[in-house]
Amino acid sequence: MDKFTFVYHKDTYNAYDAQRIVFEAAKFKSEIIFEDGTKRGNAKSIIGLLSMKFLKGDQYTVIAEGPDSLAAARAMADFISSL
Repeated sequence: MDKFTFVYHKDTYNAYDAQRIVFEAAKFKSEIIFEDGTKRGNAKSIIGLLSMKFLKGDQYTVIAEGPDSLAAARAMADFISSL
């Protein structure tokens, strides 16, 4: 299991952002979860991501488990940070 922490920088979060995250997560074989301390969302589920309600300035953790977990966790943290 690998973890990376990131801070969400975008002013808004919507279904289009969630869709982009799902497409990026689908490139990896590992299970990828986002966590903020109280909620968890599956990165490969648009419903799971919409329930996360990412807020600007908040800190989140990417948790990946599987054959490419290190690459997946790092790439997802970088991807969301660059939205």
